[in-house]
Amino acid sequence: MAKRNNTNSETRYDRKNGTRPSVGQKSKTISFSWEKLDSVQGQRIPEWEKEGLLSKLCLRLQQIGQFDATNALGQQLIKQYTQVGFPPKSKFTVPKHVSPSYWGVIHITPNSKEVVAGYIEEDVFYIVFLDKEHHFWPSMNIQDRGKNKR
Repeated sequence: MAKRNNTNSETRYDRKNGTRPSVGQKSKTISFSWEKLDSVQGQRIPEWEKEGLLSKLCLRLQQIGQFDATNALGQQLIKQYTQVGFPPKSKFTVPKHVSPSYWGVIHITPNSKEVVAGYIEEDVFYIVFLDKEHHFWPSMNIQDRGKNKR
């Protein structure tokens, strides 16, 4: 019910608490940020769009976005490198605008060569590199990658 206050022309809306029971606490899901994208290394967004990779990435991010960071890591939807800082044989260099503890990758389809590389901070995966040739961690030998589940 709206009540008009005579001293102010604003309308206030008062609402009574209902009797619906609470449905529980909503779990926090992982989100993705493009704000740390390196504009010098890797590819640009228009190139991925032209090659049909951007839509595949969007579908993958939608799939992963249903989980919290812990579950996304646990299911290996995001692969995080915890035994090394930046990959030692990477064809990329660490950008000056980021300094994560752990780096990770998301394959745009399961086991695809194309990945986005970045890091997780407070349930946000920051995309730093678009890497269609998997140059972020060029070794094909998983034993050399130092990957562990966090």
